[in-house]
Amino acid sequence: MLKGIDISSYQAGIENFKNDVDFVICKATEGVGYVDKYCDSLYQRAKRDGKLLGVYHFARPDLGNTPEAEAKWFVDNIKGYLNEAILILDWESGDLSNTYYAKKFLDTVYSLTGVKPLLYASSSVINRYNFTDIVNSNYGLWVAQYGINNGNANEKPVVKNWNFYALWQYTSRGRIQGYEQDIDMNYFYGDKEAWLKYANADRSSNEPIEEVKKSINEIAQDVIKGYYGNGEERKNKLSNDGYNPKEVQDKVNEILGLNKEKVYTIKTGDTLSGIANKYGVTVDYLKNKNNIQNVNLIYAGQVIKI
Repeated sequence: MLKGIDISSYQAGIENFKNDVDFVICKATEGVGYVDKYCDSLYQRAKRDGKLLGVYHFARPDLGNTPEAEAKWFVDNIKGYLNEAILILDWESGDLSNTYYAKKFLDTVYSLTGVKPLLYASSSVINRYNFTDIVNSNYGLWVAQYGINNGNANEKPVVKNWNFYALWQYTSRGRIQGYEQDIDMNYFYGDKEAWLKYANADRSSNEPIEEVKKSINEIAQDVIKGYYGNGEERKNKLSNDGYNPKEVQDKVNEILGLNKEKVYTIKTGDTLSGIANKYGVTVDYLKNKNNIQNVNLIYAGQVIKI
């Protein structure tokens, strides 16, 4: 197990990291258009002092940004850190139930970099909302839970869906050598080799990246779960993701059984006109669809198409 800190411009005064931490995670970007101006200097100091490294993006869906735009902004500004730093989405602003947004950000970063980011969130958020699709896509978790927040690690978080978490942020009131203010402290449940695997450190940043794309059946399941909205919103999102909306909708209808032909088994006392009225069709429609010669001659147990 390793111990480390996460920092941003608020900790710009740290001059060196020759202290009792194993890793340093720096805030890189926020939303679209913001870069933490101290990120690179802090990152380079930590790298100089031999620390394991990470960078994170603070999501701002509340500002109306798309997850794709935020992911691209993040990647454009951390290209120099790829394959040596773990990548993280900080999920704590806006509608935190919109896990589609978080997953779309993670997917986009992965498709652009070949590195699978981790998700950062509080244990209360993780346990309140449905992150199943993020878990099933094998994105790791960095969970925050402070307890009494006295600078020490208190009760460990218990989270649903994930079998384990990679990092635990256990206090915002930690202290490190050479820095006299409170700082976020974390444990990483692994060794240096495990950290570098999260960073995809054995991959050259010049290698081509295979685009991550779900099957039509997987996308149809996402549509059914409501991740793509309805109407024109659904069509636009599917098109932007590179899918044919009609093909996906046909698969949705197939899964839900909406394309199956309706049938009706005639009961004693039924009339064709009564059946037509029940299903909102005409007698002629039923007659022609079922090749009925005499509309007054139907029998109990006969199966007709609606």
